[in-house]
Amino acid sequence: MKFNDFFWDFDGTLFDTYPRIGRAIQNALKDLGKDILLDTIAPLAKVSLLHAAKTLVPEQPEEAMRRYRVHAEEEGYESMQPYPGARRMLEAVCAHGGHNYLYTHRNRTAVDALRHYGLDVFFADFVTGEDGFPPKPAPDALLHLIKKHGLSPDQCIMLGDRDIDLQSGINAGTACALFDPDHYYDPFETPFRYTGMFEMMADLVWEQQAADLHISDMLVLQQELQDRHPEWGGVHPQRAASQLLWLIGEIGEVIDVVKKVNTQKLTEPGLPRQRLTEELADVYMYLNDILLCYGIDAAEFSQAYYGKMHKNLTRDYKAEHRERYGV
Repeated sequence: MKFNDFFWDFDGTLFDTYPRIGRAIQNALKDLGKDILLDTIAPLAKVSLLHAAKTLVPEQPEEAMRRYRVHAEEEGYESMQPYPGARRMLEAVCAHGGHNYLYTHRNRTAVDALRHYGLDVFFADFVTGEDGFPPKPAPDALLHLIKKHGLSPDQCIMLGDRDIDLQSGINAGTACALFDPDHYYDPFETPFRYTGMFEMMADLVWEQQAADLHISDMLVLQQELQDRHPEWGGVHPQRAASQLLWLIGEIGEVIDVVKKVNTQKLTEPGLPRQRLTEELADVYMYLNDILLCYGIDAAEFSQAYYGKMHKNLTRDYKAEHRERYGV
């Protein structure tokens, strides 16, 4: 890993909460007689909630904030979702001997959300807005965590979706990484910039080396590929049959390699083995497309695979063959 200790912002970094925040602000403004589009609210809320309130209702921002909190509490955890790949990223940090820490201006609802989704187990400590530290970009909270856990600043990185997140890291003497899937901060200068969790994990944790991908990794990466190419038609049930045909076509490519290349060459390092492995990877990619088309997630597929394999491990194939064919 490039770093050992990861300080995480919550809103807009670990969790995709801005749609929820935008709706709550919009409803608060409606209470005050203002009908504002979400597209107008989003960039203002990205700066801060108070900035949005002062900009949109300068005559009564405190009342707007009070009503915002009421409307925000009306939504459950279903509208507070981790970004795709967040669990895998946190897990990967821990698996490689690193540690995760939460540093957010949000109150303890951030920790509650982590617990709701079973992500709290990946964290060594939490700092929220209720702990009394000066707000970002002040470094006080980060310096507190560094001192409390005996960390080396040069092994720490602050990850956030806003300039103040990164500035707090810079002020604390740590590295910083920008998570900016919507490109709000393209002009911000930072050596580490990401639009997806797996891109971040590949760079900071795996350091662009080959890794043992989980099924969940492959599904998220495949979805990212599909999202970048809307001209392909997306992944939905009506597309599954065509993706199955492409999968069969890729199996044909595998057969072609096996048919035309000496078997010994395929067991040794070199171009023939590389080509075979690449064609098998294509088969996996289309299989993942089919899973995505039907909305079959990693857990569901893993359970089916495990159940089938457990059954196969206990089967008496010879007895079944005798019973079916008499020989």
